[in-house]
Amino acid sequence: MSTELNKPRGILKNKGNVPSTSTERQTPDPREVAVKHAHIIHSRRQVEDQIADSIIELSKFPATRDSSYNAPNPAPADAETFKNQVRLYQPSDYDDLIEERNANGLCGYTLCPNPRSRVTGGGTFKILNYGRKDFNIVPSRELEKWCSQVCAKRAMYVKVQLNETAAWERAGVASIHIELYEETRSTASDAITQLQKDMENMKIEALEKSAQNAQSLALERGDAIENGKASKRSMKLTIREKPVKTPTAPSLDLDDQAHLVMEGYKTTFDPKSEAANQNEQKTSARDETRE
Repeated sequence: MSTELNKPRGILKNKGNVPSTSTERQTPDPREVAVKHAHIIHSRRQVEDQIADSIIELSKFPATRDSSYNAPNPAPADAETFKNQVRLYQPSDYDDLIEERNANGLCGYTLCPNPRSRVTGGGTFKILNYGRKDFNIVPSRELEKWCSQVCAKRAMYVKVQLNETAAWERAGVASIHIELYEETRSTASDAITQLQKDMENMKIEALEKSAQNAQSLALERGDAIENGKASKRSMKLTIREKPVKTPTAPSLDLDDQAHLVMEGYKTTFDPKSEAANQNEQKTSARDETRE
């Protein structure tokens, strides 16, 4: 009995006595994890294959080759297809599309049906706009990607709208839209036109307000109003010259006591007190002589 009392007891509970709970974390099935990752990789591969097929398709654009359509005014179906497919591109995918079009002899801008230009003469670089403010030295390879510099601007305007994020991360985002160079310019021109109209309306409103103010002022003066305008009335004005007095020089007032005046103040002098002071001075001088 004494040995059982002296035997140390553990402070930890026996696991066999702990009741099992439903919230206990279970080890995930490795097969399910592998299948899930396989689906993710498969979906990413599908997006990449979709972009590759799109590059092949857009390398032969525009699909509608008609004289009424050109790069600044493409066919609506071609423009819509191009914007829907290029929205998931990365900048590197867009560069691949330009190279694929150049390999087919076409301009790098997808909606341009013209062939790409060829730089005459040898040399790796080409001088552009010599003697002008926009003088530049450009690699010949860059110039041969496009049919003109305007198409290069159109292509680069699309490229700067692309994102570096992976395509499968943006596949489900419906808010990604691509705008063309001409669409933005037309929108800007419409905004400028609307601004001009608003400014004209403001000028008209200012003129109307000025006319109303002039009419109100005429009513306050008592002018007659005819057909919404104040009638002119004649007034007799008499102009008179203001009389001017000829200035006169100040007179000098000679005074024998002028030396007593200092800054406008004249000192007073008492002859009796002055005589008394003189007598005192004489008396004091005699006393000093006797001593």
